[in-house]
Amino acid sequence: MGLDELVGHIDQLLGASAETGEGTVLVAAREQPISRLGLALEPWEGLAEWARSERLDAIFLHRHWRLDTAALPPGLGVVANHAPFDERLGLGFNLHLARVLGLESLEPLGERAGQPLGMVGSLAPLTPRELVQRLEQHFGAVEDVVPGSPERVERIAVVRAMNDALVREAAGLGATAYVTGQLRVPARRALVDTGMCAIAIGHARSERWGLGLLERLLRERWPALHIIVASPRD
Repeated sequence: MGLDELVGHIDQLLGASAETGEGTVLVAAREQPISRLGLALEPWEGLAEWARSERLDAIFLHRHWRLDTAALPPGLGVVANHAPFDERLGLGFNLHLARVLGLESLEPLGERAGQPLGMVGSLAPLTPRELVQRLEQHFGAVEDVVPGSPERVERIAVVRAMNDALVREAAGLGATAYVTGQLRVPARRALVDTGMCAIAIGHARSERWGLGLLERLLRERWPALHIIVASPRD
């Protein structure tokens, strides 16, 4: 598999950003085929040594802006994808995540540049605590919980943003729980008014989940490709 083929496949998976129009960026070219690919959210001080020790042919980065390309091993290819990754592999209208959580009867929630900011879906009834436990099972942990007042949850909103209007829109679509990356102060009044249970996964944690999802999607396309995911830096 060549680097151009990798770029094309990621663009096929994620499409162009509805907000910015950007797609996958070729940061450092590579002519030779790729057999070992590294995935990381962003550069760190030891990235070049990691690439050498793992004998990587190329690296995917979610954010590449602080990358020192001069320090990279010769011939290492680098590709990056920012906005489409956030829009389609994170806590938004993410069909892969909906399947993992067992959500059905999906409805889009919110809108920015023609792209839904999230989804509302139905699932088998759970208590708020059981919902938290399910999210902990899939994400490893959660960052914060506002219990709200529902005794049972049958429709939840999964959204990559949080404000007063989005919480109220979610309630209007029947959701009694709101799952997002980080709890936002401007939405607190709406949480009180609607009695919504709110659960914050954590921004970095939700991004790492998205990186793991990208790994699974790439393995489906290239089963023989060796993919190494960088360990969390925090």
